[in-house]
Amino acid sequence: MDNTLNISVSSTQVILALIFQMWLVVFPVIIILKVNRLTRLLEERFGTDEEDQHV
Repeated sequence: MDNTLNISVSSTQVILALIFQMWLVVFPVIIILKVNRLTRLLEERFGTDEEDQHV
């Protein structure tokens, strides 16, 4: 009783799988950088709350 499973994968499917896996890493990094930039801009515009607490 041979339990073998043969799956043929084309080169296009391999490339798409690699792109998808790279995107899973790149997308969160882009989001983190954008949120970091947005918080920096908001702090420059409105100041930080830490400065107001020491007054």
